[in-house]
Amino acid sequence: MSSRLEKKGHDVPERNSWPVVLGLTIKAKLVLQERDLEDADDDTFPRFKLSPEELHALESELGEPFPQEFRDFLLHANGWEGVYYDLDLFGSPELQGAGRWRIAQELLDVYTSEGVMERLDLDPRGVIPVAAGDGNDLVLLIRRGWKHEGEVSWILGGEEFIRAEDYKDFVEFIMSQLQL
Repeated sequence: MSSRLEKKGHDVPERNSWPVVLGLTIKAKLVLQERDLEDADDDTFPRFKLSPEELHALESELGEPFPQEFRDFLLHANGWEGVYYDLDLFGSPELQGAGRWRIAQELLDVYTSEGVMERLDLDPRGVIPVAAGDGNDLVLLIRRGWKHEGEVSWILGGEEFIRAEDYKDFVEFIMSQLQL
């Protein structure tokens, strides 16, 4: 993950754009598949982006605007099934109840009842599931107006695997894991 510490008098490196991040992630998935055919996941690609009007309609339907980096992701890719093995990045279909949305909601309930959310200083009302896998992977985006707004927590088996500064840092982390 990139570090962007702002220091007076020092330039802060510019972040990669969403097209670059998505392109590098696609490339990393293809290289992984070439390197290890048996262990690699399927060729999957991000879905076609939402238009600004579609994004606005989705936010209106769900009753809130998303944190900026997630909005930007949706304007470049409307989710990505199987981005990292069985982990799906949610787009409008999942946010409207399709795909692994039910799994994400069940995991959120389990992690809440088991005290995981409290231990991680996350309020279940202040998060949006934005990715899930078939097992116990749950990725939560902290809603606008809540403590740690815009951060992303990837919970795996009841433990926080990573806490990313924002949604783009989370996707960049996935890209780095594919490159290992």
